[in-house]
Amino acid sequence: MSAPIRKPVDPTAAPIPAEAPRAPTEAEWAAMSPAQRQQAIAALVDSVSQEEIDERLAMAEGDPHFDAKVEARDTLRAWFGRRGRRIYIGSEMKVHYPGEKGFTPDVIAVTDVEPSPRLCWMVSAEGKGIDLAIEVHYAGNWRKDFVDNVVRYASLGIREYFIYDIPRGHLKAHRLPPTGVRRYESIPSRAGRYRSEVLELDLTVEAGRLRFYADTAELVTASELVGKLEGMIEAAEARIEQEQARAEQAVGRLSAAILMLLDARGVPASDEARGRILGETDVDVLGRWLQRAATAAAAEELFSELASG
Repeated sequence: MSAPIRKPVDPTAAPIPAEAPRAPTEAEWAAMSPAQRQQAIAALVDSVSQEEIDERLAMAEGDPHFDAKVEARDTLRAWFGRRGRRIYIGSEMKVHYPGEKGFTPDVIAVTDVEPSPRLCWMVSAEGKGIDLAIEVHYAGNWRKDFVDNVVRYASLGIREYFIYDIPRGHLKAHRLPPTGVRRYESIPSRAGRYRSEVLELDLTVEAGRLRFYADTAELVTASELVGKLEGMIEAAEARIEQEQARAEQAVGRLSAAILMLLDARGVPASDEARGRILGETDVDVLGRWLQRAATAAAAEELFSELASG
């Protein structure tokens, strides 16, 4: 029998991705040295499986998906950063639970930890799992976000799970019950808002965007804050211009009133005196000159420092 024909190996071809790697179990992690733990984390960060490639392709939902998750991440980071609260907010962060395949929620929150940059969220290394996950759904795998993740995230003990459905413009909100049962319950809506106990904020969808509220105060993004500040500056500048215009009108009216009063009383005013009256911009000075114009025998008396009134 002839030998089987082997297809030559193309050295330029990309390697076939391996199966999705799993994080070390708790027992395996406990038995590792610090160096081995670092090696394990590096291996998980560097590894790419076919499952992850498929997941990334499914997540490539365009600008609506990308913009929504980045806006949510940046809004929450800015809010908690200003308040100095120890909470980590991440986006597109690979999460590794002991003995589990990694997964990548659109947004995660972990309370009572330092918000320093990370390459991944390794539960064994951090000492705790994530507290909240937000998935932004636009055109990807509906079952993954609305069915599979609901079961998986609850089984992992992720306290809250929110799904922002962009096409339908609404939220699905889930929370683990206080009984310790790892099966989500729906978070009730209060006037269209869903309370997150993890974030201590309300989530809602307004004008086609995911928004966050602290009581009645809406959390704004950095760009929105800049826009509001620019609007306030423009409004202040407009008010200043209006005040300046009114002041110029008042000056013009006072100057005209002084000259009219002198003319009505038959008091001559030289070109020099008229020029001085029309060139004065101080309203208080013009007010004094108007009072003097009622009794002055000559226009020059208006300018005298010894004049009364």
